[in-house]
Amino acid sequence: MSTPCLRRGGRRDVSGENTVPARRAADHAGVELVVKRWSSGRAWRIVLSGAMGVAANAIALAYVAMTWGGPHRGVMVALYAAGALIGVVVIAAAQTLTTARGSRLIMLAVGVVSTVIVGVGAELDGGAGSPAALGFFAPSLLFAVTCPPRVMVGMEAMLVAVYAASAWSGTPPPGYIFVNLGGMLVIVAVCSLQAAMVAAQRRQLHELAQLDPLTGALNRRGMEQEAVPLLSSATADQPLSVLCLDFDDFKLINDTQGHAAGDQLLRWAVQTALLTLPMDALVARTGGDEFIMVLPGHAAAAAAAAGDRLRTALAARVGISCGAATAPDDGSDLAALVAVADERLYADKTRRRASRGALTV
Repeated sequence: MSTPCLRRGGRRDVSGENTVPARRAADHAGVELVVKRWSSGRAWRIVLSGAMGVAANAIALAYVAMTWGGPHRGVMVALYAAGALIGVVVIAAAQTLTTARGSRLIMLAVGVVSTVIVGVGAELDGGAGSPAALGFFAPSLLFAVTCPPRVMVGMEAMLVAVYAASAWSGTPPPGYIFVNLGGMLVIVAVCSLQAAMVAAQRRQLHELAQLDPLTGALNRRGMEQEAVPLLSSATADQPLSVLCLDFDDFKLINDTQGHAAGDQLLRWAVQTALLTLPMDALVARTGGDEFIMVLPGHAAAAAAAAGDRLRTALAARVGISCGAATAPDDGSDLAALVAVADERLYADKTRRRASRGALTV
């Protein structure tokens, strides 16, 4: 059976139930709420773009220095120095560019300017037959590795057009343009295919890193990454609630029925929660039988009602203890909300145990 819209949590040792609130709170306190921008592939692609620009222009400057007696050397130095400076600025601003509005347009503009610098440098050095024209390889590789396919095709077409234009001004040997251009396109094709394969693998690894392999629910890391953006926009008019729950006597189920039965119960509970809660709810397994649910748009009363519905739905196979907390009233970050909800979960567990004890007297 396929798992609908899976949003999920990570396993821990289920050899015993954790009944000490302080210990559990300390475990939740370790949640890292800030997802660092440097962990994203986009940030490193921007750094790679800037580094390649610096390296390519540094090589071009070295070539100009070694052939200082040639024409237009002063202009070429200024041109390549400007290209290297642009690369340095891109590296320095990489972290900001990962989230800045218009960052994609900025990087496209950098790519266009880099291509123009290479083209003008080749033109000043004698056209497509000059060593400076080899600089076209750097941006062609960069576009193949860092750009989405449709953007990459457009950027490569622009680069080929600039290269072709530079061919009219020089007198390269017969076949020189064909061999260079053909070799460039082959390299671009191979690099773009490899980049696409790496991107697909990265997406798969990213998904696996966010999901609990047993239940398909979010794991702790996945919950943090999904919940933090939602919490940042929570207000009194647009509240967000967190539910914490765990099973009653889960260790007893594992001990008497076996861990396979316990695992099947966990999977069933996640499926039931996904079917019971709203479609935009996040469901995470953060411990053996411990779950966190994030409910966007739910005030305290709505969260309590959702917890009651979930308790009723799960009662067919297992009893649960549940606690809720609401942002912004109970806290503004995930750790604070989980701590409050956890405390209320244990209060609920204590009341229910006392009630069961009273019934058996």
